[in-house]
Amino acid sequence: MDESPKGLGTLLFLVLLWLLLPGALANLFRAVLGLPLWVGAVAGTAGGVGVTWKVLAWRRAWPTYGPLVLIQVLYLITTLGLTWRILGIPAMGGLVSVGGGDAGNHAALQMDFVTHKPNTYEGFTFFHALTYGLRWLFGLDTFTSFLAGFFLVPVSMALALAGGLEFVAGRLWRSGRAMVAAQATLWVATVTAWPFLLLRLLHYHQSDGFYAHLFGTVPLVLAWLAYALPRSPWVRCAALAVFVVFYRYTYGLNLGDLLAAGGLLVLLEATRVSGSKYRGGVWLLGLVFLAAATYAYWRLMPLKDISGGVNPYSYARALRVQCWTVVGLLAVRFLSSREEPVERRLIDFALLFAGVNALVQQAYLGAGWRVDYYFLKYGFHAVVLLLCVGLLVISIRVGGLFQTGLARAGRWEWALAVLVAMGLFEVTRGWGRAFKIYVPSYWDRVRAEPPLPYLDALEDRGAVALAREVLREKGKSFGGYLSPSWPRMNFTNVELGWVPEDWSRTNGHWPLCVSGQVRQGPGLCVFWEASASDWEGYQRFSRENDSPLADVVRGLQARPDTVCRDHAAPWVASGSRTLCYRCD
Repeated sequence: MDESPKGLGTLLFLVLLWLLLPGALANLFRAVLGLPLWVGAVAGTAGGVGVTWKVLAWRRAWPTYGPLVLIQVLYLITTLGLTWRILGIPAMGGLVSVGGGDAGNHAALQMDFVTHKPNTYEGFTFFHALTYGLRWLFGLDTFTSFLAGFFLVPVSMALALAGGLEFVAGRLWRSGRAMVAAQATLWVATVTAWPFLLLRLLHYHQSDGFYAHLFGTVPLVLAWLAYALPRSPWVRCAALAVFVVFYRYTYGLNLGDLLAAGGLLVLLEATRVSGSKYRGGVWLLGLVFLAAATYAYWRLMPLKDISGGVNPYSYARALRVQCWTVVGLLAVRFLSSREEPVERRLIDFALLFAGVNALVQQAYLGAGWRVDYYFLKYGFHAVVLLLCVGLLVISIRVGGLFQTGLARAGRWEWALAVLVAMGLFEVTRGWGRAFKIYVPSYWDRVRAEPPLPYLDALEDRGAVALAREVLREKGKSFGGYLSPSWPRMNFTNVELGWVPEDWSRTNGHWPLCVSGQVRQGPGLCVFWEASASDWEGYQRFSRENDSPLADVVRGLQARPDTVCRDHAAPWVASGSRTLCYRCD
């Protein structure tokens, strides 16, 4: 063949473009310039149309090799089907809670960002702009838009891995058999590794409400591919600059790591730029990245004293596995092809990002600072990136065996492929042990049938539907929603229209949760959960937080105009729950 067989790779990246670009520019224009979301969305749509027209007019963008297309389709169906089967939990509507109230805060943040505070949350608002766009475009409620935003993370990763592998393989080989073998290896490795590591991590970060942090993995993975795939050093430097901006306006905890890694990569690219006339500009860009990284780390310093609700996993084990993974990839990097360095660039980006991330964690521990909220969140992005690069590297190694011919492949090629496979297995197992604290709630989610002792519903979908029906039929406004579950109370009140005036100062609806002081008066309806198990929950919350919540709910329940109605709730053993309300 004169050129490599082609599958769906180009089309998969076009899908990613349409999924993300309008939301990314809407967020950027809003956060930086204060413009309405529709301005950036229109610009992103126009850009998407232009790129799509140009790409589809390029004949080489279309698939030419049926077996490769088939294996990519099977990969996507299997991977995304497995993801939905494990994380979808229909009994709870697809989103769960393990006790943190951040989901409600992000719902309030979304409304603040859209309505009157474009600079809220330091601009880490890509997730919020995108999910609000889904609400506007498809008429979704907050819960469903968050569900779509959450599942967009594994969808984006699957599309990026399948498309990225095709582009890498196309640079390395001309054999259709080798490319199919690589995609098949990616399929097997993903189905094997995702349930035991990636999906477990996605589950926990969603269930504790860390939506912006979780969504930050999307621009990171795309930045990795955007740097590695282009042949031109100019394009690679430009890609780093663009995706640093998108990453900065998604979530900033690891921004210093990306800037430091990007700065080193740009300085490396400066040695490859032809012509000394422009080399100085590339050096300057690299130095600007490193200076910005220093500033980003300085801005992180006050966070070391902040506490928060996060499950304390074995951070020492996780960091040790991360360091060994970096060492292993470093060895593979020097054994990869010198003729076509695309695999080396994939590894270089991950090595620098994860290596800098590990050094920061080591320095933090060496300083003797308290291990708390932000430190325990700090390594997540590096783990996800290293897993992704591991999946592609093992796929490339196995595909290379088929390119050479299984019978003709040398012992060293076989040994390297086997060692990479064993390494991927061991680091997946090692991180699995480090994050084993997430396992009980994860297996509850996988089992997806009550009783679910380690999970709670983020939102009682039946209760919310009933509350909306009551408000609509009576022509009243919403006065408040009480629940013994702090995450559910925080999220549901925002869902039904009560957004805190300053969610960051009050930690969302925490004052309402503690006091139970709903808004009552003419034209208002208030709602409270009143199933048999809820009364024990109110008492426990009041006792643990020295709160009058239980007394407030008993007082509401005793009112003569109180109405109680049962509704379906498949996430509890009884199959139903009770919602009570009263209206003035």
